[in-house]
Amino acid sequence: MRLSRGIAPWAVLFSCATLATCVFPTERDDSVRVTIEPLPVLVRGDETYATARAWHILAVADSQEIANVTFIWSSDDPLTATVDAAGHIVGIKSGTTAIRAAAANFDKRAAAGQIALRVANTLEIDSIRPATVKYGEIVTVYGVGLLDTLGIGLSVGGAGLIPVPFSASQDAAGRSQIKYWLPPPAHTDPLFYIGAGVFGFSTDTVRVIRRDLYEPNEISPALINLETSRPFPGTSLNFLLFANPALAFEALPRDVKQGADWYRFRQSVKRDLTVVLSSAVPGTFQTYLTDSLGFRASDTTYHVGRNAWTFGPQSHACHGAAFGPKEAPAESTVVALHDFADTSLDAIAVYSREGRYSLAVIEGYVLGDKRIARDSHEEDNFCDAADAKPLLLGSLPNGTYLDTLAIENPHDVDWFRFNVPGSLPQPVRFRTAARPFAATDTSDIDLYVLNVPAPGDTIMTAVATAATAGSTVDMTLTLAPKDYYAVVVDFAGEPTRYSICIGLSPLLSPACQTLPAAPPVGLGSAASQASVLRRARLEAAIRRRSSPLR
Repeated sequence: MRLSRGIAPWAVLFSCATLATCVFPTERDDSVRVTIEPLPVLVRGDETYATARAWHILAVADSQEIANVTFIWSSDDPLTATVDAAGHIVGIKSGTTAIRAAAANFDKRAAAGQIALRVANTLEIDSIRPATVKYGEIVTVYGVGLLDTLGIGLSVGGAGLIPVPFSASQDAAGRSQIKYWLPPPAHTDPLFYIGAGVFGFSTDTVRVIRRDLYEPNEISPALINLETSRPFPGTSLNFLLFANPALAFEALPRDVKQGADWYRFRQSVKRDLTVVLSSAVPGTFQTYLTDSLGFRASDTTYHVGRNAWTFGPQSHACHGAAFGPKEAPAESTVVALHDFADTSLDAIAVYSREGRYSLAVIEGYVLGDKRIARDSHEEDNFCDAADAKPLLLGSLPNGTYLDTLAIENPHDVDWFRFNVPGSLPQPVRFRTAARPFAATDTSDIDLYVLNVPAPGDTIMTAVATAATAGSTVDMTLTLAPKDYYAVVVDFAGEPTRYSICIGLSPLLSPACQTLPAAPPVGLGSAASQASVLRRARLEAAIRRRSSPLR
């Protein structure tokens, strides 16, 4: 039966709707193309909608969108993801499938559109690179769901990876990547992941070389340039000049009692500087700082320079002469230096057990107790600093030095160089007293009076020692006219404020009768407050023991 002109178009549309196919009246269906908007990774169980568009290709790089096109949708693998006639997609299981859309209005010469859709579990690991890595090196983990940090754990050989700040990123498709430090005691193994209701191992195996990236650095130092090693420039962690939380005290060979890790930091400007070393094995190592350190192959020992200073537990050399006061084991190694001008600083950790440690160098003065600001006498952690500002008692009012200072960090040491004037010996009085914040004083500071070493001396000689429990010292010594050192040593490892007096004591002088009152509680200057914020971001949980350094 022949259709009238008014009925024929409706019949064509009816046939398109019922048969789900349509031949549009065009002579060039091969110039029609379908595109599908790319879709991000779809989490298993989630759903989304795909969008398709049809185009008439007019010429190279010239096309015109075709309106009112009906699309036929299909999934290559419906067990991975399904799609209905409206482009509604549901993720079924982890995998990849092709989603296609064909224009129903055109014959088979019209090119269908296709995209690859990935369906993923809430957490999936694609790869970890590089494939071979040492302790302290950074690996990049690629996958899906890595940015959902709550409850996610990644480990290699039983050692949890440590995320690198500011390294996380995600592309438009939903694939994410994060950088991590690899710490000891990791060993060669696939990456294990757990979180978001899933767990498993990556297909990649990470080959772990069981020493850190600075090895060997036992008999010669690893060189670190503090002017170029800043790891997070332009961020809130810009104050870190160097940081690595995944370094290793390696396993010692049989019958070897101690090992060492040695670093030499170089700088070109004067600055406040703090060195922090924390370890997972507190009490099994000691950390020392010095301006001059060497190694003698002939007798396999370390030695400091002829005029060197050293800062470390029971090792505070002055002009090359050893000074070893008693100090209790420490919970942390935090050494803050004010206006530190030396261009080179050696740090060495001598250890007896394998384990992980972190090392950071901070631009700024870190405080151990937010209530205790840096005192006015810093820098005074080593005798060279005290040499630059001697106390000339003969020119001070009543021949007396009086101040309230601070032990800002555990096992801080304050050096004072003072001069006894005149031509005859005379009495000098020394007093110290803690200024605690609580009724119970847990501090325990000792006082040592030492001769200034002569060139070539290897040991400092003590004139007198006040090293008993508590922080109260009151002693008078008759001293010949010359220079001496007074050294306040924090035995207990307890930050505290303390008052000190060093005064000439003729019979009629009131020297040291009344110690100055403690300053009010507070954070101190803006610089001190900034130090508190830095300290709040750092861990400090180590103990120290004696070392063979000499």
